[in-house]
Amino acid sequence: MLRGLIVAQWFVYFGVKDMKITKSQVNTKRIAFYTFISDDYYYPVGTHKMVNSFRRFHPDIDLIVFRDDVIKKVFAEKKINFYMAKPTFAKLLTDKYDLICNIDADTIITDRLECVLKGDYEVGCAWNYNLYENASFENIEPQMYLQAGLVASTSKKFWDEWEEKNRDAMKYLRQENDVLNKVVYGDGKVPKYKLKIFDKDYGYIGCKSLGLEERFYVENGKLMCNKEPIWAYHHAKGKDFPKLQFERMGFTWQVQRFLEEVATSGQSIKISHV
Repeated sequence: MLRGLIVAQWFVYFGVKDMKITKSQVNTKRIAFYTFISDDYYYPVGTHKMVNSFRRFHPDIDLIVFRDDVIKKVFAEKKINFYMAKPTFAKLLTDKYDLICNIDADTIITDRLECVLKGDYEVGCAWNYNLYENASFENIEPQMYLQAGLVASTSKKFWDEWEEKNRDAMKYLRQENDVLNKVVYGDGKVPKYKLKIFDKDYGYIGCKSLGLEERFYVENGKLMCNKEPIWAYHHAKGKDFPKLQFERMGFTWQVQRFLEEVATSGQSIKISHV
């Protein structure tokens, strides 16, 4: 059975008491991925490509796209902006789901994200270490730094702590990214939470592949780099609009064709509503 893209205009947070969210028929955990994007940036960021590629590989998993109708209300009530908002939107889902994963809208999914869906962890993140641009923060070295473009958690405590500390996101150079690392590592180098860095030792799921685009290739229907699978690609290069324009991103024509297929080949959806 096809799963639904949940368009968050009727969300329970704003008074709907009996919001219906279906359970995965494949996973025992109740799992949801979510993103939030303003109407002005929906297409320039490439959200439609993220949504379509996600549906291709995850017909059994809920994807929630928060749009302006909900975003404006949350921002006004909580007095926050986009850099502060990731944990706040996650907390709208914690009563309905066991595992919640934020994914940035400028991401294309290129395979099933089994590394996120499976595993015993409290907090899971993409690795930031790459050839394009690295980051460090206080006690956190570049090889430790976590990227907030994909953050998953089973811990309500984590979302609470990140939300509280993220109110100061604008004080930091990399905003919510620095705060995320501060929350996970605290003042030491040992994570406070049971941490899984999804692609540190194997594969690519986020910024780890930045700077390697020319080395991408397709093998047996899979996107690869350096003999390892690419599960997702995050176009995290600032305001490089429009994003996810594959012909100008350094990919070979074979890779461009693969990405266009997963990004635009229509995936049927069920729109869930009250």
